[in-house]
Amino acid sequence: MTKDELYRKAQHIVAGRRQKALTDVRNAQDRAQRALPELSALRDQRTLAGIDAARLAASGAPQEDVDAALARCAQYDQRYSELLRSDPQLAAALTPAFTCPLCEDTGRYHGEVCECVHSIVRELRQKEVNESSPLSLSSFETFSLSKYPNVLVPELGITAREHMSQILAYCRYYADHFSPHTSSSLYLFGGAGLGKTHLALAIANTVLQKGFDVVYTSAQNAFSAIERERFSENDGSTMNTLQNAELLILDDLGTEYISPYVSSCLYSLVNTRVCRSLPTIYTSNIVNDADLQRRYTEKIVSRLLGSCESLGFCGNDIRLMDK
Repeated sequence: MTKDELYRKAQHIVAGRRQKALTDVRNAQDRAQRALPELSALRDQRTLAGIDAARLAASGAPQEDVDAALARCAQYDQRYSELLRSDPQLAAALTPAFTCPLCEDTGRYHGEVCECVHSIVRELRQKEVNESSPLSLSSFETFSLSKYPNVLVPELGITAREHMSQILAYCRYYADHFSPHTSSSLYLFGGAGLGKTHLALAIANTVLQKGFDVVYTSAQNAFSAIERERFSENDGSTMNTLQNAELLILDDLGTEYISPYVSSCLYSLVNTRVCRSLPTIYTSNIVNDADLQRRYTEKIVSRLLGSCESLGFCGNDIRLMDK
C-alpha cells in the first residue's frame, strides 16, 4: 500500500473505534433507562431548565430569575448523579471509552494528525513487511556472529567474523541515525545465506519504530507486479509506492525476470529515488560489477552503485547450518 492508503486505512480504523465507543454509550443509556426510569425524565427536565436559563439570560430577565433556572439545572444534575452512584458499573458505561484519550478517536489532536493514527500506520506497515518477508522482521539481537568463521579472509586482512561484526555495527548505526533525504543508500552483496536480508529487515524494524515509512519487497515480486499493472487500471500503483517510500528495501536484486521493460523500470526507480534523495537498501547475490553490467547495463549499474555505500558479506551459508 502507498503511504496515503495506509493513512486512509488508519483513519478508517480510528473512526470505527469512535463509532463503537459512542454506540456502546447509546446501548448503556438504553440499559440505564430500563434499570432507572427516572434518569430519562431527569435528563429531559435538565435540558428544559438549561434552555430556560439561556432564554432568560438572552432576554435580559432579572439575574435572580436566571440564577433560579441555573439552580434547577444543578438540582437535576445532582439527582442524576445520585441515581447513577447506585449502579457504578452502569455509570462508567455512560462515559465513552475512547481508545485514544488525546483525540477521543477523531484522529486529530490540536489540529494535527494524532499520534494514534501514526501508530496504526506503523503497525500496518510492519504487518505488511512481516507478511512479505521470508524472515519476518529480524532484529540486530538475533544476528549471530558466532555463525561466521573466525578464519582470516586474506583480501580483507581480518577474519570473516571480525568483518561481519563491523557490518553489523554499521547497519545498527545506520538504523539508529536514519533520516530520509540524508541517509545514504546501501548495496548489500554476497553469496546466498550470509545474512543480507536479515540485516536489511533489522534496519527496517528500527526505522519503522522511529515512525518512518518503510516498504520491503523482493525484486522478483516488485517487477512482476509492475509488469502485471502495465496495462491495467492499477497502472503505476506499485511503482508509485516504491518511488515514494521514505526507505525502500529491494531484496534479492538479480532474481527478477529481466526484459527491456523491466530494465527501464529499474532505471526509472533508481533514478527517481536518487533525484528525490530517498534512501534504498538493495540486497543481491551478484558480487561484482561486471556481472551486474552484463545483467543490466552500464548506465543502470553506474547510477545504482554510484548512489550507494557497498557492504560485502562473507562467510558460509547460515541457512545450511540451521538445517
